[in-house]
Amino acid sequence: MVRFGPWSTTLGLGALFALAVAAALLADPAQRRANRWVAALLAVIALRMVPYVIGYAGFYDAYPWLSFAPFDHALAIGPLLWLHVQQRTRTALPPRWAWHLLPAAAVALYDTACFLQPLAWKNHWDETVHARFVDPVLTWAGLISLGVYLALAWRRHCEFQAWLAQHVSNAAEHRYGGLAGTLVALGLLLAVSLPYEAATAIWRLDYFDRFGLYLALTVLVFALGLEAWRHAGQRHPLQPAARPVEPPAPRPAPDWAAQGAAWRARTEAEGWFRDPELALDGLARRLGTNSSYLSRAFNEGLGQGFAEVIGGLRVAWVQQRLEAGSAEDLLDLALLAGFSSKTSFNRVFKAQTGQTPSAWRRARS
Repeated sequence: MVRFGPWSTTLGLGALFALAVAAALLADPAQRRANRWVAALLAVIALRMVPYVIGYAGFYDAYPWLSFAPFDHALAIGPLLWLHVQQRTRTALPPRWAWHLLPAAAVALYDTACFLQPLAWKNHWDETVHARFVDPVLTWAGLISLGVYLALAWRRHCEFQAWLAQHVSNAAEHRYGGLAGTLVALGLLLAVSLPYEAATAIWRLDYFDRFGLYLALTVLVFALGLEAWRHAGQRHPLQPAARPVEPPAPRPAPDWAAQGAAWRARTEAEGWFRDPELALDGLARRLGTNSSYLSRAFNEGLGQGFAEVIGGLRVAWVQQRLEAGSAEDLLDLALLAGFSSKTSFNRVFKAQTGQTPSAWRRARS
């Protein structure tokens, strides 16, 4: 008899929440390209929960023909996560990205082919082949896939943070912490799944014994859904997928320290540092060079990254105004200097001077 009890209801609410958020993300025009991947990720996780929702409710006992229904696409979770991170940090996806979804598609075809067979055939196949050989291989392949793609996604996330620091003046405002939260959440899922799958292989746990794993999956779905919806419309600079065409480079300067100091001095004299949207490639064009040379002059010549150089010029400009006796509000000065928020202003000012802006002002009063 089919009956939804507390276990099936709890998991069912998680699955419905994930599907609702996925539909809302797809309907939202903001950042639709990036959100389609996290929407697909939520839908795949929700579908993976369906066999346990209906299993605890007694559907498989009442309708045994539901066996092999293609609900579980575990091999798609890692690639979808990786594609979401790629789309959120690059202007275009890597070449041949669709090949990463091929294993999940192959498993879906296998499940569908088995699902369409007569019940007697399915029962025999499950007892003699699937449960003994295929299911353990697919289970551990899914965990290994998730671990590999988590590592790849985390590396891409770190590369993006490094790119921001070198190419965007207000890098701290565009770090997109939602990606880190998503990666941590799926890392926790992997950490919870590994001991459960190991215990299942050793002690043959049934799906009643594994309820803790499904409950953890439900908590993850709520966390991922809320995080995805909270950051759905967030925009930030994207790293070019391919190296942009650079203008001809000037003759290499043997003294990078002198070249870096000269370019920093001109940036200060022209007031370009006060542009809140200033980026490495834009400043390079104004200086008549390319971003590779400019980055090298700052990093090798001055020992500072692009964001650190521009932040230092902005802090120095605010200090000059304060020393001249300006009575303007600190936030107004920060915005005039090129900072995009009070938070980034306070962070950069303290990193440069060792004091908060208000403390520095009081000390000079």
